[in-house]
Amino acid sequence: MAKFLDLNGLSRFKSKIEAWVDGAFLKKTAYEAPTIKIVKVNGSPLSPDKSKAINIDLAEYAIKTEVTQEIAQAVSGITSFDAQVVESLPQSGEKGVLYLVVNSGNDRNVYDEFLWVNNKFEKLGTRDIDLSAYAKKSELPTKTSQLQNDSGFMTSVPSEYVTDGELTSKLNSYALKSEIPTLSSISDEEIDGLFSA
Repeated sequence: MAKFLDLNGLSRFKSKIEAWVDGAFLKKTAYEAPTIKIVKVNGSPLSPDKSKAINIDLAEYAIKTEVTQEIAQAVSGITSFDAQVVESLPQSGEKGVLYLVVNSGNDRNVYDEFLWVNNKFEKLGTRDIDLSAYAKKSELPTKTSQLQNDSGFMTSVPSEYVTDGELTSKLNSYALKSEIPTLSSISDEEIDGLFSA
């Protein structure tokens, strides 16, 4: 006969488990609280002193508020920004002005960019990025009818493949599972009876 625990039995079972854990189990296993055996910084183990204290000095690292303050301070110096196209750089520049000097580039990058930094001009770059090998959004097909079948994918069903209509007509001559009567197993005696006589 199957047995089950009701609420009272489950409560009693829980209290027995708790008593076992608090008493017998902890005494038998000499339970010891987990401790950290080794602490490593960048793969090198730190050596604790006799009090097992480890001092991890983070003084050389910037905290989040310091980083935020540094960024705010750097950005606060920018009061305005201006871009000026010039034939050549002047003797001295102005803070907050991007000087654009004409170069021999093509229609994508016809200027060299300079900023006045620490009493001298700093060149920002003359990069010409060639994106001619990439398609523009306007060049991409948006309909499957616009795609070319250059990989030989099937576009129609070959005649040797079975179509839905052919499959349905074949299945109509078969009985559904629900139409098959329930059968019981033939007994050993009935089998033996087939071979006697």
